[in-house]
Amino acid sequence: MGFKEDLQKLAVQVRERMEYVTNEETTKHALVIPFIQVLGYDVFNPLEVRAEYDADFGKRKKKGEKVDYAIFKDGKPIIFIEVKSVTENLDNYDAQLARYFNAVPEVKLAILTNGVEYKFFTDLSMDNIMDDKPFFTFNILNIKETDIETLQRFKKERFDSEELVKHAEELVYMSALNEKLKDLLKNPSDDFIRFLIKDITNIRVTSNVIERFRPLVKKAISNAILDMVSQSLGKSEEEGTSKDIESAKKESSKKDEKSENVEDKDKPKRQIITTEEELKAYELVKEILKENNRDISQVNYKDTVNYFSIYNRGVVNWIVRFKLDSGNKRYMLTKLDVDELKSLCKGYEVDEAPKGTGVSRVYISGLEDIPKLKHVILKCYDLTVK
Repeated sequence: MGFKEDLQKLAVQVRERMEYVTNEETTKHALVIPFIQVLGYDVFNPLEVRAEYDADFGKRKKKGEKVDYAIFKDGKPIIFIEVKSVTENLDNYDAQLARYFNAVPEVKLAILTNGVEYKFFTDLSMDNIMDDKPFFTFNILNIKETDIETLQRFKKERFDSEELVKHAEELVYMSALNEKLKDLLKNPSDDFIRFLIKDITNIRVTSNVIERFRPLVKKAISNAILDMVSQSLGKSEEEGTSKDIESAKKESSKKDEKSENVEDKDKPKRQIITTEEELKAYELVKEILKENNRDISQVNYKDTVNYFSIYNRGVVNWIVRFKLDSGNKRYMLTKLDVDELKSLCKGYEVDEAPKGTGVSRVYISGLEDIPKLKHVILKCYDLTVK
């Protein structure tokens, strides 16, 4: 099993265990120690992991500052981990971790966690003084591909303190640039608008011209981002086709794969336009999954001529599909039996899905019905995991 699979397995375990975790000690044993093990450290070997490690300046006669875990390499501490109960808000404990970090100069990395959320700190602003803000955070229940790439650097066999500090600096700069770009794209400055339009028009760029072009620039930015996302998704799907087909052999959805292939070959190509309403449906489904502790790190969408599909870990492994552009007859497609869907959708019209699109469908009046059908969406998601 690879590192990514180990993290995904841990996420499932954390989700199952967290409702039974009521204090800090249980959080350590049930949630945090397994994470340390996933990083490759032997939690039973004091040469690698020590609990209740003295983190004091050493000037007091009676030492009392102890960090929950210290990870060692070559006889020296390299990472401090401070644990709080899974029910605690971590924002209240940065200062406590900073005391431990600042007291031991050889430690350059510190982690504050409640077993679900993890905050990683270093000393970019001033040597041996922990930064006020973490350079990296992640939630084990909503782990992303970029999170996995960063976490791999903390694995025992890859750990390099200097390289990690450099990477931390890059993450801080990247985060700042992302925020700057988001702000610039949402609210383009006058200079940015002037820069964009100076090469496409011969008119003198005055303040009136800038205001005239402002809504056009915003719309152009939005369209450009959607185009890039669509192209990226299309490319990813082409590259991942062989993997999706292989996993589909293990799923009952093999028939859906065949029907999609037939559809692509036999029907004339038509332009596919992903509507704003479909994207809103996608965000609503993700929000429902996230609020109910489902892993959305691999949830994505694919638009086709016949439906808008939301899937998990591969296009064939779809959760639900929507048909939102057929006038008054809008519906959500599922893999559930018609009778089962009827029992879950009291007050809604339910019937058999058109051939090749799913098993059953429930008719909806609009996006406002999606949250009302969250129990259906959650059941369909859980089928993709099983």
